[in-house]
Amino acid sequence: MTATIRMLTGLCIGAATLCLAAAFVASSWWSSLAMLGIGLLWLSVLRHGNGRVADWGLFFFVLAAVWGGLQGLAWGWLLTAVVAGLAGWDLTHYLVHWQAAPERRGERELVRRHLLRLAGMAVGSWLLAGLTLFVTVRFNYLWALVLAGVAVFLLTRALRRLRSRGAA
Repeated sequence: MTATIRMLTGLCIGAATLCLAAAFVASSWWSSLAMLGIGLLWLSVLRHGNGRVADWGLFFFVLAAVWGGLQGLAWGWLLTAVVAGLAGWDLTHYLVHWQAAPERRGERELVRRHLLRLAGMAVGSWLLAGLTLFVTVRFNYLWALVLAGVAVFLLTRALRRLRSRGAA
């Protein structure tokens, strides 16, 4: 199972790197090469198992996507790069924790469930973020505060529910 997780991690990071490079090639070749360099540095994590490099890799990928968005680059490439980068970051940390685990009971089922949740998160976040780029909603300050309060309340409930499931 470790080889499968390692392969999927490499595919996610590679896809994120290529998407960022494809987006930045429109602005300059140097920026595109810098994105490839960051991606290759992040791929070095797979060999050494250092989770901090994954944290920095995701940070720079998100920063680069924001910078590309401000430059008016193709949002599809940037969004796909961030979602694939997030999946690669998650799998990198999952691999580090998986290798450090003393016991691995139900190995296939645990990995399968994690990958299904990750796939759902990736597809859902890509669709939701893509939808927000197309939809324009106008409302006043009071409605913004009400919606923010509802969002905080629902997120808090969701986190409590996840914690109670993890403790059981």
